[in-house]
Amino acid sequence: MSETPYEHLIVETKNNVATITINRPEVLNSFNGQTCEELIMAFTRAGWDKEVGVIVLTGAGDRAFCAGGDQSDKAGAYVGARGTVGMPVEEVQSLIRDVPKPVIARVRGYAIGGGNVLAALCDLTIASENAIFGQVGPRMGSTQDLAPHTSPESLAKRKHANSGICAVVTLLKKRWTWD
Repeated sequence: MSETPYEHLIVETKNNVATITINRPEVLNSFNGQTCEELIMAFTRAGWDKEVGVIVLTGAGDRAFCAGGDQSDKAGAYVGARGTVGMPVEEVQSLIRDVPKPVIARVRGYAIGGGNVLAALCDLTIASENAIFGQVGPRMGSTQDLAPHTSPESLAKRKHANSGICAVVTLLKKRWTWD
């Protein structure tokens, strides 16, 4: 995989594993439009790279996997390089779901809002002992509609639905090296 410089991600491929790290720990790895654009590029490259067997999505630092959309970034008025108005987060979600490789969320710290959705869309979520999952929408009178991604019809179409890979697993720190 050719290395492309990313500003908001660290992308590494080693031993047939592509690790995509959201690298914005100063804002709890929340994403903005640029982060979404970079995630689209990274998942597209890793997902169809013949040298990659599995993709791991994680967040930099130990405080958060991803705290969802960056509420301090331009008040949501993002216009991307591709002419996309608003963050292309739904395209990121579709790629996670549709790439022909297993996608593993490696969660430590907060997985809140859109970060929780990213973890839920992965084929496998591995959570550290300090992982905290949650949605803020219901407290504000809205919900994240996961129905298109988690309905029985959608799950039946998932790449690993028949093998039962969708699960949440909690591992002790001794079993998983977080550094």
